[in-house]
Amino acid sequence: MQSIQTHEIRWFFKEPLEHFSSFFERLPQGAATFEQRTDKYLIPVLQQGVGVKIRANRIEVKSRIGNPVSVAIAPGLQGYRESWVKYGFDLQADQEIDFIPAESSGDWLEVYKERWVTLVEVSHGNWYFHPTGTNPVNGVQLEYTRVRIQNRDWYTFGLEWPPTTAEEIPERCFSESIPPDSLQRQESMSYPTFLYQRV
Repeated sequence: MQSIQTHEIRWFFKEPLEHFSSFFERLPQGAATFEQRTDKYLIPVLQQGVGVKIRANRIEVKSRIGNPVSVAIAPGLQGYRESWVKYGFDLQADQEIDFIPAESSGDWLEVYKERWVTLVEVSHGNWYFHPTGTNPVNGVQLEYTRVRIQNRDWYTFGLEWPPTTAEEIPERCFSESIPPDSLQRQESMSYPTFLYQRV
């Protein structure tokens, strides 16, 4: 079983926001990855700040460490940073039924995702964009995702990075791309919290 620790900040919106789409469209060719997938989340644990999901024959468990911390990634762009420990292991092709037997299928929520992802490498105040699969020394993952839950679309913008990342993304990277006041604390929460509010 593998385990990693991450810091995350995430926001959810009812409507698509053009400036996030434009941000990824302006990136250099090949600097971002587009992904489509359906994850299945275990509903009963969501209210405990725990995420358990099955993703492409892999089960992943995440548990929050401590309490959310209010932060500003740039003036007027505010949210809550959360720290998580994640565990994961691969399943064989026929093992999913062991985790989702027919009699408990109602305990799992299907979440369809279409997302753009890029890895931002920060070095001496400059930033460079890479597709997923690369491992920059000071990397922060940015993503913009359309999320479909029970035939309803939502949108999320998120940042994720390991505790070993030594440098933060310069404020101007956000302030030049995202309008002031478009990211607010009341929209900032984790996937488990957001999903618990939807079911």
